[in-house]
Amino acid sequence: MKEGLLAMAAPQGSEVGASQEQEGQFKDLQGKLESCPKAEATTRGEDTAGATVQAQDEPSEVPGTSPSLPLPPADSRPHGRSAPRRPPKQKKAACEEGEDGPRKPWKCGDCGKAFSYCSAFTLHQRTHTGEKPFTCTECGKAFSQSVHLTLHQRTHTGERPYACPECGKAFSQGSYLASHWRTHTGERPHHCTDCGKAFARPTHLAQHRRVHTGERPYACGQCAKAFRNRSSLLEHQRIHTGEKPYACGQCAKAFRFSSALIRHQRTHTAERPYACSQCAKAFTQIAHLTQHRRVHTGEKPYTCPECGAPFSQSASLTEHRRIHTGEKPYACTQCGKAFTQVSHLSQHQRVHTGERPYACQDCGRAFSNRSHLVQHHLVHTGAKPYKCLECGVAFSHVSSLIEHQKIHTGEKPYRCTDCGKAFSFSSALIRHQRTHTDKKAYPRTQCGDTFTQLPHLTRPLSSRREEKPVSSSDSSDTAADQREDEILP
Repeated sequence: MKEGLLAMAAPQGSEVGASQEQEGQFKDLQGKLESCPKAEATTRGEDTAGATVQAQDEPSEVPGTSPSLPLPPADSRPHGRSAPRRPPKQKKAACEEGEDGPRKPWKCGDCGKAFSYCSAFTLHQRTHTGEKPFTCTECGKAFSQSVHLTLHQRTHTGERPYACPECGKAFSQGSYLASHWRTHTGERPHHCTDCGKAFARPTHLAQHRRVHTGERPYACGQCAKAFRNRSSLLEHQRIHTGEKPYACGQCAKAFRFSSALIRHQRTHTAERPYACSQCAKAFTQIAHLTQHRRVHTGEKPYTCPECGAPFSQSASLTEHRRIHTGEKPYACTQCGKAFTQVSHLSQHQRVHTGERPYACQDCGRAFSNRSHLVQHHLVHTGAKPYKCLECGVAFSHVSSLIEHQKIHTGEKPYRCTDCGKAFSFSSALIRHQRTHTDKKAYPRTQCGDTFTQLPHLTRPLSSRREEKPVSSSDSSDTAADQREDEILP
C-alpha cells in the first residue's frame, strides 16, 4: 500500500517544472503549506537540484480524500524549465530520506510529533481536539477517520471480506484475520518484558502489563471499582443496571455474562468437557477441575490469617473466616434466623416449606438434606465406616464416633450452670437440668404421670405401678447420670 501511495504522490509524465501549469501547482502547494494549522514547516537550504516528494511516514489518509502530495520546502522548488529529471530509483531514495535525514516539515505544536504529510498531520491533530467528523447513519457513532467508519459499518451490514484459508472463518478487518491466523500457527510474537509471557495480540500484551503495573484505568462511576480492561467494566456495570442480555433458549433463564450462559447450557446438555486425568471425574467448569485436582495433590493454598487453618478453595476460607468475625449474612425471611453459608439457609428454609427432595430408593423415606440421606443409606447397607482408633468400635455416623471418643479422652464440655456438674453429651446435660427445674416434658395419658425422659415414658405401665412416679423418675435421672459417670474413666 505504501508503494502505491508513493506512486500516486510522485510526479509522472513530463519533466518537473517543464510547464507553466506545474509551476502554478507548486505555488498552490506552497500556499497550503503556509496555511496548514499548527504546522512548523522546516526548510533545508542546501539542495537545489529538483527535490521531489518525501515518503509518507503515516500511511493513513485524510478520511474521504485521496492521498495528499507532500509539499516541498520553498527553497527546494524547481527553478525554470532546466531542472534535471531524476531517474526513478533516485527519486524514490530522495522521497524516503534527504541529505540530512527524513524530511518531516509538519510538526505538532501540542506534542512535538513530526509528519511528512499534511494529511497525516491533520489526522493526528484530531487525537488532541477529539474531532470526529464521520458519523454512522445507522447508530450515530462518530469516528475521526473515514476508514474507521467503513470498518464500523460492517457491524451493521454483516460484511466479512477477510476469510481464513485454513478454517474458513471470516472477519470484518484484516487485522482480525492476522490475529486469528496465529491460532493455527501458534505464533505469539508479543512478549512481556517482566515475566516473559507471550501473546498473539498486542492488545492482550497491553492488558497483561497492567498486572505488573497495577494500573486499573477503567473505573465504575457508581461504585468506583476499577478494572484493567474495558470489557470487564462493561460486564461489571450490568450488576448496577440489572441487564441480563444472554438468555438460554431452552429455559429462558438470563445471564449477565456469555460465559455464565455457556456454563448454564451444560446443565441441559450434560456436557462435562473438563476431565481429571487421575480419576476421570469430569466437570462443567475448568475452575471446578482445578479445585478438584487439589484432592489428589493435597494442596491447600488458602490460609486463614486468624488461626492458620489451610483450605483448598478460597470460598471455603471466606466461609471459615465468618467463625472469627461472627458474620451471618444469609438470613431467613420467615423467621429471621441467620446463617454463615447460603447452603445452610437453603436447608433451613425446607423446615418452613416442608420440602424433602432427597428420597431413599430402598424404602422411599425422604430427607431435607442430602447428608441425612447418605447417613440413612447406612441403615440398609449396615456399613459402619467410622471406626474408633482406641478400641475398634465402629459407627455409622461420624457424630456418633465423636461422642464415643469422649469416653477415652474424658472430655466433658457440657457444664450445668446451676451446680457445676459436667457431662460428655449435651443430651445428658439437658436431662440433668430438669432435676433443677422439675420440668417433666413427657406425660402419660393413661395415668397422668409425667417423666423427665422419653424412655421412662415408653416403659410398660405394669412395671411403673410398683414405683412412685415422681421419685422413680428423679432416681432414674440420677441413675442415668451415675451410669454415665461409670462409663467415663
